[in-house]
Amino acid sequence: MKVAVTSTGLKLDDHIGTKPDKCSYWLVVDPVTMEYEALPNPLISLRGPAAGKLIAQVLQEHMVKFILAGGCRCNQMKEMSKNGIRVLLGMTGSVRETVEKFNRSQFSRML
Repeated sequence: MKVAVTSTGLKLDDHIGTKPDKCSYWLVVDPVTMEYEALPNPLISLRGPAAGKLIAQVLQEHMVKFILAGGCRCNQMKEMSKNGIRVLLGMTGSVRETVEKFNRSQFSRML
């Protein structure tokens, strides 16, 4: 299982990005090993349902089950949910801190 974290940069110590369609990168992280891949956000200028569908498709291709973000548009959350991706909001701090919190939480055991 992998998680995607909205990020302002390419590294685990960079800060959480705001929303999946607004962040500069998505870091796709294996929460067990902390190995990750930085994906530039190709959808940064899209809005609406199209953005939600494309975000879900990209994340599904990388076997993501959760996206951790500061916030998310309602229609994008619906699209990700329809595609089996759970959205956890209100995240703050660095990507590394967020994944560590995820590992300690009940959410990591939901699958």
